[in-house]
Amino acid sequence: MVEDINPLPTDAELISQAKAGQVEAFGDLYQRYLDPIYRYIRIRVAEDSIAEDLTEIVFLRAFETLDRYKERGKPFSAFLYQVARNLLVDHYRQGKREVPLEAVDDMVVTDSTVDEHVIQNERKVMLQQTMDDLRPDYQEVIRLRVIMALPTATVALWMGRSEGAVRVLLHRALNAMRESLVEDDE
Repeated sequence: MVEDINPLPTDAELISQAKAGQVEAFGDLYQRYLDPIYRYIRIRVAEDSIAEDLTEIVFLRAFETLDRYKERGKPFSAFLYQVARNLLVDHYRQGKREVPLEAVDDMVVTDSTVDEHVIQNERKVMLQQTMDDLRPDYQEVIRLRVIMALPTATVALWMGRSEGAVRVLLHRALNAMRESLVEDDE
């Protein structure tokens, strides 16, 4: 078996280096967590451009507050997730519902696909309404575990719960969603 000569630095090592002024170390953290944070934000907003902007703000805020960051038994990804979650709350509190001019072309539907488009939109609306009716912790566990396909251990760390509690929460959330969809179907 060959040992890795240059193992990847841990988050704690990168944070320490970044605090010492090595900006490249924060760049490594950025590369490590860009995709999962972007995906988390993207499933909560309507457009890629908004998700990209919010993701950049998450990392900017994390960088600005890095000197005050202390590892408290949770991974750095949980800290980034909390920053993203707070940012999304602020974003929706502002209530901006604008459609960029570039998106207008994408909104045009041809006659041949109108039926498919309507059915697909009805399904999306029904699922979104069902999600919106769930408790916030149910919504969050479904987003993290099902939509983002994060491992149970990561979801547990991000939500501040045990893995067993996350499994139970997910089970209850999916049952609640299923019951709601069955009621709406009747």
